[in-house]
This record gives sequence, C-alpha cells and structure tokens, in this order.
Amino acid sequence: MEQRDPLFSDEPEDTQIAILKATFDALAEHGYADLTIDRIGQYFPKSQGLIFYHYDGKDDLLIDLLDHLLERFEQIGMPVSDEGDSETRLRSLFDQVIPETSEQPDQKYEKVLIELRTQAAQDEEYQKCFNQSHDIFRESVQQIIQDGIESGDFRETDPDLVADFLVTLVSGDIFERVTTGSRRSILSELDNYIEYRLLADKEHNEDELNNT
Repeated sequence: MEQRDPLFSDEPEDTQIAILKATFDALAEHGYADLTIDRIGQYFPKSQGLIFYHYDGKDDLLIDLLDHLLERFEQIGMPVSDEGDSETRLRSLFDQVIPETSEQPDQKYEKVLIELRTQAAQDEEYQKCFNQSHDIFRESVQQIIQDGIESGDFRETDPDLVADFLVTLVSGDIFERVTTGSRRSILSELDNYIEYRLLADKEHNEDELNNT
C-alpha cells in the first residue's frame, strides 16, 4: 500500500484546522466521555479562547472534525480509479482501506472514528455524517460491481447485495481491529471472494474452493 498523505500537518497554519488537529489528538488520547474543551486546549498551541470563538461547544467541534476526517478519507483513503478492469479497481479499493497483516494501520484515526461512531446511535448529526460517507463508499463498490457485470469481468449477480456484503465486511474489520487490537487481515478472504464468487471465468473453481 502506498504511503498516504497525513490527515493533518504537524503545525497547521489555518486556525480552525489547528483546532481540529488538537481535538483529534485529545479525542484519541482521552476518548469521548473524558473529552473537554480544556483538554483540547492542552493540544492547541494558541489561546483557548479561539476554540470558543469558532465553536459553540464540544459536539459542534466534533461534528466539524468528523466532517473533516470523512472528507479526507474520501480523498486519500478511498480513491476510485477509472483505470484498469473491474477486478483491478475493486482490489485496489480494498487495498486502500484494509491494511496487510504486516502493515501498521493508522490506529489513532480508526480509534477516533469508532469513538465518534458510537455517538451516532444517539445523535442524528453524527449519524448523518456517517451515513453520507457510508453511502459514498457503498456506491463506489456497487458501481465497480455493475461495471464488471456489464463488461463481462464479473458474473451476473445483484450489485446492491454484493456491495452491502462487502461494505459490511470492511466495516466489521475496522471495528474489530480497533476494539480487539487484532492484526489479522481479511484481504486473503476478500481475494477468495473476488476470485471464486465474482469473476466470470472462475465459476468452475467454486467447487474447488468449497472442497478445500
């Protein structure tokens, strides 16, 4: 996997970005329940009064942080290339969002997302942000599957159901890595799924997979 651009520069020049970086660092360290503006201020090199100037409170700030993180994820973590065949595009997409076993994922980023995702169960603003990002990722997968069917690369299947399954699998993998510290990778099983369930010219190998 190629080295991704950082989510934040070490010393952001823009004040609001600097506040978001301080919030990101404080949230990764303390978690949502123990996060306060005072603790965010410990990671912010300027006057704490600037935080209150730009934001009404903790949740107002965290929603802005979530928007920023999901936008950056779409920019640097989830590129959807139009180049290559559908198999190549699908594998490339998963390579970007799932680390190999030997790779160290961005644990702070994933931890912060899990902390914020838990708020979505009770807060519609958080839910709205995650739903928008989820839909973009799901639509990207669905479009690749649809293109693959039309080109003959993939067998006839339901692109919506396949996209739902794959996105759920990826989401579950991220949650398990953060909450259990697992270093296992599901990439090999995703490879098998693509190889034996999707590729049109691999249908005859399905029995071979089931018998191994």
